[in-house]
Amino acid sequence: MTADPIEVPQAAVPGRRTPSFTAESMPPALGRAHLTSVWAELVVEEGSVEFADEASRSVTVTAGRRVAIPPDVSHHVEPAQDAVFHVQFYS
Repeated sequence: MTADPIEVPQAAVPGRRTPSFTAESMPPALGRAHLTSVWAELVVEEGSVEFADEASRSVTVTAGRRVAIPPDVSHHVEPAQDAVFHVQFYS
């Protein structure tokens, strides 16, 4: 992945953050289509994670990269076995 054409608005303020997950420790709901009511970012710390929204985007996010998740957009993730990642929420 190079640049994400969708970006978290500049006025958004970082809020809650999930713990770091692996393929084994992530909540099963993240692997199924779900929504968030606020802006969020998938942040990949190690390995890679496939991010797909149900509208049109599917990207492989690698370590050190992030992808913006708009509110009310159905999406899911598929982490590689070596992945470590978290989700940063914004208000």
